[in-house]
Amino acid sequence: MRGPEPRRPPSAAYGGLWPIAPPGRHSNNMSRRIRLGVFEVTRCDLGGRTGVLHTAHGTVRTPAFVPVVHPVKQSIPAAEVAAVGFDMVITNAYIAMKRYGREAARRGIHNIIGHGGPVMTDSGGYQVLEYGDVGIDPEDMAAYEEAIGTDVAVPLDRPTGMGLPHAEAKGSVDHTLRVSRRTISHGDRKAGARIWAGPVQGGEHLDLVAKSAGALSRCGYRMLALGSPVEFMESYRFADLARMILAARSAMPAAAPLHLFGAGHPLTIPLAVALGCDTFDSASYMLYARQDRYIAGDATRRLSDIAEFSCLCPVCSSHTPAELAAISDGAERARRLALHNLYAIKSEVARTRQAIHEGRLWEYVMRKSRAHPRLAEAAAVLAREGGPTMVHTTPAFKAKAVFLFDALDQYRPEVLAYHQAVRAFAARGKTAVCIAARSGRPAYASPALAALERAFDSAAAVEGGAASVQFCQYSPLLGIIPAELSDLYPAAHCVESRALRDPADFPEFAATWEAFMSGNRFEALYCDPSDRFLAHFARRTGGVRRIPLSRVGIKKDKARP
Repeated sequence: MRGPEPRRPPSAAYGGLWPIAPPGRHSNNMSRRIRLGVFEVTRCDLGGRTGVLHTAHGTVRTPAFVPVVHPVKQSIPAAEVAAVGFDMVITNAYIAMKRYGREAARRGIHNIIGHGGPVMTDSGGYQVLEYGDVGIDPEDMAAYEEAIGTDVAVPLDRPTGMGLPHAEAKGSVDHTLRVSRRTISHGDRKAGARIWAGPVQGGEHLDLVAKSAGALSRCGYRMLALGSPVEFMESYRFADLARMILAARSAMPAAAPLHLFGAGHPLTIPLAVALGCDTFDSASYMLYARQDRYIAGDATRRLSDIAEFSCLCPVCSSHTPAELAAISDGAERARRLALHNLYAIKSEVARTRQAIHEGRLWEYVMRKSRAHPRLAEAAAVLAREGGPTMVHTTPAFKAKAVFLFDALDQYRPEVLAYHQAVRAFAARGKTAVCIAARSGRPAYASPALAALERAFDSAAAVEGGAASVQFCQYSPLLGIIPAELSDLYPAAHCVESRALRDPADFPEFAATWEAFMSGNRFEALYCDPSDRFLAHFARRTGGVRRIPLSRVGIKKDKARP
């Protein structure tokens, strides 16, 4: 009997240690397991992973939120931001150049903003999007980012605004690629300890996003940064954003880290991580605070609408909503709200990391997606369009059972992997028996299967008895469960909702049923004719005789849906 093809372990899919600098760069010190410019993946689930990005000024635990810190005006000092628990901050090299000029090169950007850990710099792409040409040569900007000592640098790109026609969007992509090629080809930028993140553009034009990501990867960028998402998030076009991330991920090396510009709400963080983003930045914590908006786990609320704080951060523990709202100094009230918002974002990142650690990122994303209908649309994109691509980046086996709630769960990678195994399964004999799955698992150890085997042996309905019969169970989400594969994860390690009824909602079941029945050329199928779910598919199986289980003395299948 042949079983499923072996699946690559996630460590193989992601490469374990991903060298930002090419191998051999540090050959004089190969005893160090971790080197500057290395992205180390520790765990993965779906498209998300936990890891460590190593830079010249320290390590960054991923997934990581990277708070925006203004290089001149800091309502919350960078040191206080870091004390909340953020490893890296991002600041604007263009503004630093305009305000400090050569002084920043002399002092270094870390001294300028007051942060001793890793610093990422944006080169002014946002200003280009807002104001057009900023009058800075991209090569001069790249040289300036080097001079100020940034750890993660981004070339001066031309963002693709939302709603641009394809031809105009292609123009921004082509311009950004020309600039990025010149930038990365200078000196030792491909191999130095400083990480250069290639800016991916294209907006909603997914072919351009994929073209941009692929070209940047091929010309030497070991980290990419997806640009222009802010307008999509502000317009609640989360499904489009999900497709943009998937398009970028599909065209870049699986192990390379991906940054997402402008993503700073807890509702979008788990989704972005599950789709494949490792770091993301935003100034949302302060922008919301200046509007008296309070970040919660499931929404952003006006301070005036809050009766109770459920958060236990230092701000919420020392103020009631009324006390915080009563602070007459608007700048101070915004500072305290912004500090809470930072804690709220940090908590969301921590919960997302924990979900990856437990192997429950799918459940967590689906739960968060119920906070808004547009997020639910994005979750469907993750499932239907992302699920098949994530089979090899999701662990083949997990320590915990998976929870299966609705039809969307048929696309989760563990379930798709099981379907693939069954479609490749070579059955015994030309007679199949299929009944609804019972709670006793695995099937080969269940009393129900033992009863079936006795029935077929005693009834002599099939030549060779039970030994020549392929016994199966089924579930709407997992599909056909041959007894021999009933202990393969997650068949014996799942809890499935019993409220699943409509056969039309389960195309994966239909595909597996067709592959299993036709691939094994069964001549007869024993089943319960009153099982309407199974009958829907059995009627569509040409050339197979359908025989009621009562012929071998088995009464109505009480476990059927």
